[in-house]
Amino acid sequence: MNASTDRDGLPSRTRNNRKRIVDGAALSACLAISLGCVLLAAPPSPSPAVTSVRLRRPIAAAFLDDGNTLCVANRRAGTVALVEVRPRRVGAELLVGKSLADLAVLPDHKHVLTVDDERHELIALSFDGGRLRVRARLPVAPYPASIAVQPDGRRATVASLWSRRLQVVDLTPLSAPAPSLRIVHTIRLPFAPRCQCVLPDGSRVVVADAFAGRLALVDAVAGRLLAVHEVKGHNLHGLAVSADRKKLLVAHQILDQHTPTLEEKIWRGALMTNVVRTVPLVELRKPRTNLRESDEWISLKGNGQGAGDPAGVAVLSEDQFAVALAGVNEVALVEGDGDRIRRLAVGRRPTAVVRAPSGPEMVVLNTFDDSLSIVDAGHRLVVATIALGAEPTLTSAERGERLFFDAQLSRDGWFSCHSCHTDGHTNGLLADTLGDGTHGTPKRTLTLRGTALTDPWGWNGGMKYLQDQIEKSLTDTMHAPSASGEQINDLLSYLHTLPPPPPPEPVGDDAADRAQVERGRKLFHARGCVRCHIPPLTYSGHDVHDVGFADERGLRKFNPPSLRGVGQGYGFLHDNRAATLEEVFTKHRHKVGPSISSEELADLLRFLRSL
Repeated sequence: MNASTDRDGLPSRTRNNRKRIVDGAALSACLAISLGCVLLAAPPSPSPAVTSVRLRRPIAAAFLDDGNTLCVANRRAGTVALVEVRPRRVGAELLVGKSLADLAVLPDHKHVLTVDDERHELIALSFDGGRLRVRARLPVAPYPASIAVQPDGRRATVASLWSRRLQVVDLTPLSAPAPSLRIVHTIRLPFAPRCQCVLPDGSRVVVADAFAGRLALVDAVAGRLLAVHEVKGHNLHGLAVSADRKKLLVAHQILDQHTPTLEEKIWRGALMTNVVRTVPLVELRKPRTNLRESDEWISLKGNGQGAGDPAGVAVLSEDQFAVALAGVNEVALVEGDGDRIRRLAVGRRPTAVVRAPSGPEMVVLNTFDDSLSIVDAGHRLVVATIALGAEPTLTSAERGERLFFDAQLSRDGWFSCHSCHTDGHTNGLLADTLGDGTHGTPKRTLTLRGTALTDPWGWNGGMKYLQDQIEKSLTDTMHAPSASGEQINDLLSYLHTLPPPPPPEPVGDDAADRAQVERGRKLFHARGCVRCHIPPLTYSGHDVHDVGFADERGLRKFNPPSLRGVGQGYGFLHDNRAATLEEVFTKHRHKVGPSISSEELADLLRFLRSL
């Protein structure tokens, strides 16, 4: 490296100047996010025109009534596109929202549902004469992430991520000339949901934890939460019912929390495993059953190569299913009990697989390529690629987003940044990553949302600059074949775009609730919590503190993490010794002493969950 550039490949400048630039960009990002919340209240543009050169980011798709037209939801563009699988042509594209998260087609194959996770609404469209038109819009719980439609088409369930809700929507008004959809049930979930799957009986729905390893069983007709089960794993990004209708297929990852991130452990597959688990439906229906003890899963690795970040699953026949391997840009065709697996290269970050209504073809959605791969599953061949439109030149942040989800950055493609920091958040697990300079001291994986302003980094506060933390993660945790200055800067730019997790219980208009939050805020200050968790921007600090607990090597001073979005956590303190936020204070007495009353504790917890 010549003297005119620093270690990041940028023109030489002082670290202090560079840090001011970084902090300014992060502050600008936070301001833009805050202003964006105001802009979301504005009505959508009436113009359906779609610019041809733009990022689309296909995220979900389903076939319409002719069996040849595929309806595709584009997350980044906020559009729904019609694609003719034969003759491989993109047709009309309708602008319907800001950021689409999922799409489902009703059993009549003429009505389409999609959700906008920025405008927080369910959108119903109709398909007639080769055209799509919006029929109805329904406000739903904030941050809708997925839709599941019951087999009779009368109801749908909408899972909302950060607000932790599952809502049941009556779809029968869609038959009216001017439909008015309505929510009939709202069910609180104990985790942030993403994927859903309707079980064969039609009334029950399985909902997967977006980050950790939990499955909820819900009665959509009665509007009741029936059971919550834990599985050994995380990143539950694909659900499907097996061909014999007796098992649930779950694509996910398994992290050994106590295996150090040594190169040998990675390439042997000891650290991270990428699998499709088979869960008997009879066990899932039981109110109490330990799914963590089940080892019925199929490893997706092949010839020493990992299968980072398995995503969407589609059952193709009695003896074959497909799973998108999002981190390594492949799709795996799995036959039998997994004894025969054929992996095919497709586009960049395949996230969903859609089976064609007839014939051996299936469609793979390549989210980061803005394209579709047509795969002949019978002959195990990619037969065509359909581009959804011209892609613009990517910004540094957009290139960083690609890198964040790219398992090929790790040794042999076993995992990506996303694998532990799911969608920029956290899988809630421990990882033994040399983050504090030692092995044998696994620490809780922190969210990266809002991390741009939380200097220093690392549980021991050893990293003063975020770009150094990124480089260390690439080299010491992922054992990346290369970690260039451009890659580090692109990842840095992407992290600057991530806002903190929103609170699961934001402060509303209820006077009593607002009063409780205010009492909790005052208690937070009075008890001295602000010495380590400095308000108001991040509720984190710039120094390490002795918190009264030691790790396996005797380290007692830790870098206080941000409390923004702390209510979206899965475990607490440096080693997850507190299973809940309550346990931080009731079981481990963290900085509250013996004198806090139950009323004061309730106020404090309500304040923390509002951040």
